[in-house]
Amino acid sequence: MIKVSNNNIYIVMYHYVRPIRNSNFKNLKGLEYNLFKKQINYLINKFNILTNDDFFEILENKRIPKKPSILLTFDDGYKDHYDYVYPYLMKKKISGIFYPPINILINKKVLEVNKIHFILEKVKDIKPILDDLILHLKENYIETFKRINLKKIPLNSRFDDKETILFKKLLQTYLPTDTKTKIINYLFDKYTDLSEKDLSSILYFNKKEMKEMFKDKMIFGSHGCNHERWNYLKNINLNNEISNSIQFFKKNKIYDSNFSISYPYGGYNNKVINVVKKYNIKFCLTTEVGSINKYNIKNRYMIPRYDTNDFVI
Repeated sequence: MIKVSNNNIYIVMYHYVRPIRNSNFKNLKGLEYNLFKKQINYLINKFNILTNDDFFEILENKRIPKKPSILLTFDDGYKDHYDYVYPYLMKKKISGIFYPPINILINKKVLEVNKIHFILEKVKDIKPILDDLILHLKENYIETFKRINLKKIPLNSRFDDKETILFKKLLQTYLPTDTKTKIINYLFDKYTDLSEKDLSSILYFNKKEMKEMFKDKMIFGSHGCNHERWNYLKNINLNNEISNSIQFFKKNKIYDSNFSISYPYGGYNNKVINVVKKYNIKFCLTTEVGSINKYNIKNRYMIPRYDTNDFVI
């Protein structure tokens, strides 16, 4: 549990929230629904629960409440957020901000990051699948493999072991786009018995559900289109990620004037911030760890967050 201080705002980041142990995906890394409810009750008692508008007003006025405050955020557009999170937030009369990548709604595809999660869910021991990945690289993409120095890949992580981090970083960061897509699909087909179409239908919420949530004061923000690392994109692709996402929310009438962004993978740099500023984005969330206080409240395009695991009850 993190140390909580007055005159600070804490933003908590959620992904999977579901009854995991009694599901078909018992090894999926996420927050058990019963623990989520306990955590929300703790947060209600300990913090001021902020709405999207509350938070924007604080950023504008730069006046942080004395009592610790918290903002709830939910990334990736999971069906969990409609089935479990939304009803419980309604019951408690609070709200959150939800950040779905829009192509999960348009193309009915499964994000590569989620394919990796479900590959890992199917294996009890990461070492054989990591060995399989490296062997597959050597046998089929030897020139690419030669350019990667495995020993120089940073393996620090707050929540994963080093072998899992190496597996994820190879597939998410260190391989060329076409290569990583082919290898992820190879591993997904080999280690899971899931079809992409079927998994997509049970993994993500849909536009109808989003509109219901928005009607009940749940707020949506941009997580881009394809869940790519924006700091690696060319300007034209970065602009498309942002503008197409915004147009989707406006077209479907689930757009709030205090519209925000959650950077996919937390990926941003000065170039990204300069592009974001052109779109009247009110604030942007990173995956950097920390709270908002008088020293960093002006940095509205690089706002830190905590993970749900930082508030374990």
